[in-house]
Amino acid sequence: MIISKYIKTGETKKYSLFISPAHQRDIDNNSIKAIMESMKEHGIISAVSVRKSSNHKGKYETFDGQHTIIACKRLNLPIIYNEFENVSNRAMISLNGKSRKWKLKDYLKFGVTDNINDYVFLNKIYSEEKLPLTALIMMYGGGYANASFKELKWRALTVVRGHNILRYIKDIETSFNIKHVRFARFIWGFGKVFDSGKYDHDRMIYQLNKCSNMLTKQANPEGYTANIEMVYNYGVKQENRVQFTQK
Repeated sequence: MIISKYIKTGETKKYSLFISPAHQRDIDNNSIKAIMESMKEHGIISAVSVRKSSNHKGKYETFDGQHTIIACKRLNLPIIYNEFENVSNRAMISLNGKSRKWKLKDYLKFGVTDNINDYVFLNKIYSEEKLPLTALIMMYGGGYANASFKELKWRALTVVRGHNILRYIKDIETSFNIKHVRFARFIWGFGKVFDSGKYDHDRMIYQLNKCSNMLTKQANPEGYTANIEMVYNYGVKQENRVQFTQK
């Protein structure tokens, strides 16, 4: 049986009543501007969802609609809110995830706020390296795992693998100024090369010194795997060529 947790609906211009939970995603100014434009044209057509704050007496925590609240404040419009009870942090992440409002970095923030070790670990690397989160999840988790990441079940199972891939792509980028080695698609393709157990980074660097211009942008990970293999074998005798994946 589904039991409603709805308590009441209210309307106020007391903007200080509303705060964002620590787990909530970061503010996106583009979203606020879009909501403001909609309000100017159509008025307020939806309510925000809140719960009573357990840490700040008399305040409401917004678990859906934090950008709407800021838009209302900037336009001096009343906030229409629906109050609910017993809304957990996990319920909040489920609501926002199913509505596709959250991005991977929002789930990362949630995991860090909840002090999940694997998310704290990944956040440190993400903050330092600024690589796409999808790529880091693949590098340090062993494969594509965005779904489990959003469920807060992701684990850093391949830390050594991730460190090695990170070291190699940074070496290629700095040595040859090839920026697209930081793309998630490249890293995914490079991961397949690395996982073959046949990759020799010294040989790759030697080859790139001859033909770095041949390591070009590709449309997908498979294209990058094939492209890396081509560079790796460029000008090499047939008997010394390497095939990284089954074709």
